[in-house]
Amino acid sequence: MANSILNGCHKMKTALFLLLTASLLFAQNLQNIIDRAVPGSKIELPSGRFFGPLTINKPLVLQGVGQDTVIDGNGSSKVITILSSDVTLKNLTIRNSGKQRHTLDSAVFIGNATRVRVEKCTVEDSLFGIILSFVHASAIVDNNISSFYENVVDNRGDAIRLWRSDGNILEGNRVFKSRDISLMRSDHNVIESNLVEDSRYGVLLQNCKDTKIEDNEIVSNYVGVMSVMSSDVDIYNNLILKTHLSTGVGIVIRGGGIHKVRKNSIMRHAQAFYIDSSPAERGMKRFIEYNRISLNNEAFHFHAIIKNNTIRFNNIFDNLSDAVKNIRHTKSYDNNITQNYWDRYEGFDMDGDGIGDTPYSLLVYADKLWHFDHHMKFFYATPVLSLIDFIERLAPFSEPLLLMRDEKPRISPVKGADDTIRLYSF
Repeated sequence: MANSILNGCHKMKTALFLLLTASLLFAQNLQNIIDRAVPGSKIELPSGRFFGPLTINKPLVLQGVGQDTVIDGNGSSKVITILSSDVTLKNLTIRNSGKQRHTLDSAVFIGNATRVRVEKCTVEDSLFGIILSFVHASAIVDNNISSFYENVVDNRGDAIRLWRSDGNILEGNRVFKSRDISLMRSDHNVIESNLVEDSRYGVLLQNCKDTKIEDNEIVSNYVGVMSVMSSDVDIYNNLILKTHLSTGVGIVIRGGGIHKVRKNSIMRHAQAFYIDSSPAERGMKRFIEYNRISLNNEAFHFHAIIKNNTIRFNNIFDNLSDAVKNIRHTKSYDNNITQNYWDRYEGFDMDGDGIGDTPYSLLVYADKLWHFDHHMKFFYATPVLSLIDFIERLAPFSEPLLLMRDEKPRISPVKGADDTIRLYSF
């Protein structure tokens, strides 16, 4: 009996030794195995640590068992480089890239490819997370992504970066303490059901066309969504909550073409919307509809001019200011502002149709002089400025400035404009 037990233990130790040896050899020769694999084959990695950098230049599936399957870049360059179409990475932990920005050191770099899929991977301790360069019809799905630990958010790398990459899906990813999900000169992409937290920009678009940003939770960043010179942007049903610093903005729109911002909850920002318009802009239309805009310092901040905006059916309440324009001598025109709920509206609804009998006019009196001179904010809500404002409203000695007017303000909140408050606890 004792001999059989000893023999069993000996066999177990031998088997364990062979398994460890095989795993070590496998780790040391993973690039060789990739190079020798038949195109279209599947390589399944057991638990353990494997070392990069790795290059995949043929159709292939590289799959692990989850967080216990680690591919470590040893702090050098890109951990995994994909230069072929029809490649899938799944159930891997990819970490420890280099830290050189000029070489785009990243956990995963994908170049000149189509139909690439990165799924259920954990990306950590890397400069950039996943980079797509000239990549089309691909999917980045259900990944956890964070950058190197760095207090200065600008020194981190983008969690996901697209450059001239069209027709891709970024879905169900969780981004923490990174920099941005950024798209540059990339068209026809979908950004859906992601969580972006404690980063810089939740989503950054630069010169992009036909982008859908839907069902995301963008929380505790410096800017929620920034769109620069982009067009046909659909921002739908997102929770954009709580930006950092006194300058944090929910949604920034600078130039470009048509933007549709619908059914979002935009809350707890210095400015819910920052809209940078030009008197000479052409083809620009902003449709801001069915949103909940609340608990912000400013609901709408307009730079230079208020033009080409359709603002309808929004619930706008519990904000310090409803609208601010930071340049005095410019006009407002070509706007359609109607049927919003404003908690500051003081009119009546004598006919009971749910619409106020008089328009809601957003005027700049003396107490709003800080719109045009930020140094005046020091005196905001002081007795002197409040007294001047009261006297001016009672017996105006100067004409107040009209920022914008809602011709048909709603008496009660709009139904369907608060649906975005769903899962996130705050």
